[in-house]
Amino acid sequence: MKKRFLFLSLFLTSCSSVFSERVVCPKAVILAEFSKSVAFHQGVPTRTEMDSLVPYCTAEDNHIFLDMKLRMTSLRPFSKVDSPLTIKPSYFIAVIDEKGTILSRTNHDMEVTFEEKQTTKVSFEQIQEKVSSLKEVSLYIGFNLDEDQINYLEKERTKKTPMPASDGI
Repeated sequence: MKKRFLFLSLFLTSCSSVFSERVVCPKAVILAEFSKSVAFHQGVPTRTEMDSLVPYCTAEDNHIFLDMKLRMTSLRPFSKVDSPLTIKPSYFIAVIDEKGTILSRTNHDMEVTFEEKQTTKVSFEQIQEKVSSLKEVSLYIGFNLDEDQINYLEKERTKKTPMPASDGI
């Protein structure tokens, strides 16, 4: 009898998880123009890039809770790895409705510490945002950049890579 009860309990538990309604997450994207950041230390650039964003959503009352895992990779030049270094990139999350109105904007700070002789550091940020389930919204994520950072990154993007010589083909 105990075995039947245990089997029935397990069966009903698995059924409830199979038939539970999945919460669809609002669109959450990393803005390409703001996906990279640069920090200068003694004139040497250290870059941080947003690599990926994985959202998981749950619903409660009239809200959707987005638990997001944001992956970032920071790189510093090999020539400047003699000592530890800490940088503090800042990023934002903007919640925007279907009309383009900014409903909220939050700023987040992170700290990246390079150990001695370390050139690459991968960081994961756990972020939670709460949005209304009554409106269609999108979340946009990017770095807070100052004018010097924007200018530097724009120059990096527009650098032309030399074309290989053609073989007359």
